[in-house]
Amino acid sequence: MSSAPNGRKKRPSRSTRSSIFQISKPPLQSGDWERRGSGSESAHKTQRALDDCKMLVQEFNTQVALYRELVISIGDVSVSCPSLRAEMHKTRTKGCEMARQAHQKLAAISGPEDGEIHPEICRLYIQLQCCLEMYTTEMLKSICLLGSLQFHRKGKEASGGAKSLDSKTEENAETPALDDSLSSPLDSQQQSWQVATDIENTERDMREMKNLLSKLRETMPLPLKNQAMTAAF
Repeated sequence: MSSAPNGRKKRPSRSTRSSIFQISKPPLQSGDWERRGSGSESAHKTQRALDDCKMLVQEFNTQVALYRELVISIGDVSVSCPSLRAEMHKTRTKGCEMARQAHQKLAAISGPEDGEIHPEICRLYIQLQCCLEMYTTEMLKSICLLGSLQFHRKGKEASGGAKSLDSKTEENAETPALDDSLSSPLDSQQQSWQVATDIENTERDMREMKNLLSKLRETMPLPLKNQAMTAAF
């Protein structure tokens, strides 16, 4: 080693000293980059699926509220019954499709039953369950209202010949009918058949939604199952 002019040894430079104690990190292999990339991509997909499911549950909740408002209007003399029943059928069909899609998406992102569950997933399970319960209740209400009004119309037609014009007018003002614009027996018979068909279709959709509700309770996370069992007792 060379000596300095004054006889002392030459000290290594600052850059040389730092390089002596520097610990070099091995470069990431291609497999490490792939694992990091796949983990980030998986988390992004999960979050995107969670956002889609959240939006779908909210839309289903809105659809149930719309159907409830239509059911309340059954029997209102200011509402045309054929158009109301057509709107109810359209809203109910769309709601059933939303419920099926929401259940499929929620089941796909929930993961293992006894594993760690994201709090947002638990919240969506509870929201969807409550919406389905309300949906089936409103369907049952519509079945009862339509059946009651149809029974009233049949009774009114059977005793219509023995009543005077004044008594008919008074009864129509007090009790709503399915459609007061129908005059001929053929129209009345067709109306009764359409109402009966609507009742059958509503009963079918109600059974389907009850089955979907049972599946939802079976596939919900284990903490929610235990909570439901504790509440039941």
